[in-house]
Parts: sequence; structure tokens; C-alpha cells
Amino acid sequence: MNNAAAPSTTQVAEQLRDIQLELIDLLDRAKELLRTAPSITRERAESYWLAHARMAITKNHSYLGGSMVDMDDTIAEMEGADGEDDES
Repeated sequence: MNNAAAPSTTQVAEQLRDIQLELIDLLDRAKELLRTAPSITRERAESYWLAHARMAITKNHSYLGGSMVDMDDTIAEMEGADGEDDES
């Protein structure tokens, strides 16, 4: 049985921010790798899955539009929820 205290919402938010930065770095690496792909392959990746993934992770992107709720929103909610009861 695990008696360890659950992390605070602030700690969870910090860990999510770290994961977010790692995901952004991985997307940047994938985009860099695609420089060697045929142009149509690279363009389709940049227009679809790379764009969708980045827009789901952060508001800091150059694409038109975005996710209704992205990872930035979730992290902000967690940062503001420390000490609040769960609404579920």
C-alpha cells in the first residue's frame, strides 16, 4: 500500500510544463528530420500532424487556429487550482 502523499496541483503543473517542453523539443527534432524527406511528405507532415500536435501542446505557434483546450490551458488550470476541491 502506498502511503506517499499525492503531489500538489502546483507540483503536477510543474511536471506537466516539463513534459510540454520535452514534447515541443521532440516536435522540433521531428521537423528537422523531415528536411531530408521529399517536399510533399515534409509539407504534408508540417500541415497536418506536426501542426495538430503543436497546437494541442501550446498556444505559442505560427498556425492559424488552435485547440479548444490545449496543454497550456490545462497547466494554467492546475496552477490556479492549488488547494481547491476537485469539481468532479
